[in-house]
Amino acid sequence: MISKFNNQFINMLKSVKNNNNYILGLSGGIDSMALLHLLKNFEENKKNPEINIKSVIVDHNLRDCSGHEAISVKNVSQSLGFHSEIKKIIGKKPSGNIQKWARIKRRDILYQLCIKYSANLILAHQSDDQAETLFMRMIKKTALDGISGMSKVKAWNGIFILRPLLVFNKKEIKNYIKNNKVKYFQDISNTNLKFERVKTRFYLDSIKKNFWPSIYCDLNNLSKININLIKKIDNIFNNWAQKNILVYKGGAIRVNFESLKIIFDKSYLFSIRIIGKIIQTVGGSDYPPKRYKTYELISSFFNVPFNNKSLGNVNVFLQKEFLYFIRENRNLNFDVKIFTNRRTIFDGRFLVLSSKPGKLIQCFDKDFNQIKDKNPFYDYNLMINKTIPHLKTLEGKTIRPHLKVINQNSVINDNLENNCFNLYLVNRILV
Repeated sequence: MISKFNNQFINMLKSVKNNNNYILGLSGGIDSMALLHLLKNFEENKKNPEINIKSVIVDHNLRDCSGHEAISVKNVSQSLGFHSEIKKIIGKKPSGNIQKWARIKRRDILYQLCIKYSANLILAHQSDDQAETLFMRMIKKTALDGISGMSKVKAWNGIFILRPLLVFNKKEIKNYIKNNKVKYFQDISNTNLKFERVKTRFYLDSIKKNFWPSIYCDLNNLSKININLIKKIDNIFNNWAQKNILVYKGGAIRVNFESLKIIFDKSYLFSIRIIGKIIQTVGGSDYPPKRYKTYELISSFFNVPFNNKSLGNVNVFLQKEFLYFIRENRNLNFDVKIFTNRRTIFDGRFLVLSSKPGKLIQCFDKDFNQIKDKNPFYDYNLMINKTIPHLKTLEGKTIRPHLKVINQNSVINDNLENNCFNLYLVNRILV
């Protein structure tokens, strides 16, 4: 397993350019502790690339013993030579869907630390987790991208997420833990059937035992097949998007209406994927809207007359032969602190990078970023500008942003000059 892991991880590192700093999300469970030891072995092998790893334990503070357990996990990590820290979540817990809340909180904490330390993220998902994820998504009638599951290497909001254990199943990891006497910690919530993933695991294990012995393997193979399918589709999709979709750096998008209708008539799934990515880009969501909601939205485009619609914090307008997707002026949190030369996310849409510290504020300047009358987005100028932040420095000076567009897998290498404040719209359409 060690040799297979090393070869796999080396190939993954090659796809992540110009950065050898990593944050390891360490939960203390079987998978993450196995990954911790495998990474230690990787570091000790002088033939492998040199990397810097910092392990982070997120204490959700949901169990009485969680604090003591986090300290124990940190001690194990430090005994192996890793710099480690604990991040404890303080505050009110939700009354429902506690696991989703915990997952998002943990993800956001790890992401912010990646930004702080200019690092990428390593997570311990393995192939059984992949199968569970696919099963849950299929029950919810996910679109094509959802069936692809988790990626071994994924660009996300300016960082890369690496999952080097996706090539191993739970049995292999348990054997590694046992043979190498690796200490781990058991979270009792992993046996609570009120949680969706635990319930899914129970169902899959029952199906595997009684009806379908290869279900985990088959679900993972489905993911691989779909990934290859998506790659082929993307070649067509990107070519179509470049001809028919116009992305404005201020966070708005225009689509050729007739061309979209032709696509919809030929394949509603393809059109759902297109519009889903547009809503995701303009609305700033982590994921596209649910498939049935996107289908209902697209179907409404071709009703006569078309009434303006909204979905995922995005307003949709039909003007002549084009559809315009504009961010709604609501659910916008402008109260974001900005640190010098440190990437920050605003509204899930923009990567923020500034040479000056301060905080983001809403723009009330009607002349800001005035879109010329020949610009395709001229009629929506005021609507767009209200959703774009300015920077208020610590000295009280207001700085207008420089607007740019980057693809979701791009790496920002800008050297900022003094008084420079950049907003990079993350274009999730082209892949």
